[in-house]
Amino acid sequence: MSARVDLGPTDQLPEGEVMQVTADTSGHSGDIALVHAEEGGFYALDDECSHEAVPLSGGFVEEDTLECPKHASAFCLKTGVPETLPAISPVKTHLVTVEDGHLILHPGTPHPEANS
Repeated sequence: MSARVDLGPTDQLPEGEVMQVTADTSGHSGDIALVHAEEGGFYALDDECSHEAVPLSGGFVEEDTLECPKHASAFCLKTGVPETLPAISPVKTHLVTVEDGHLILHPGTPHPEANS
């Protein structure tokens, strides 16, 4: 299992918002987009669109997807699979848990519904 990274209290990331977790913070090989979905869950994806090297952390949360800010490819928060073109390749997911009111990132451990 991967290292655990305490990202702080859950209330620092409002519902429907995204924040970037840098590689320096996570210890992962690249930046990670941390998402607080509109339905309330927390998710994490590699912070780079698979269509072009655009940070997904600048994107938009729409229900259970994260939309790339450049070409509007929407990625499933649970699986990383693109649901709209132009992206055709998935992005990797990372497990996020909530413990004692804190967001815990498990970089490199895929979300349980992802086909890593």
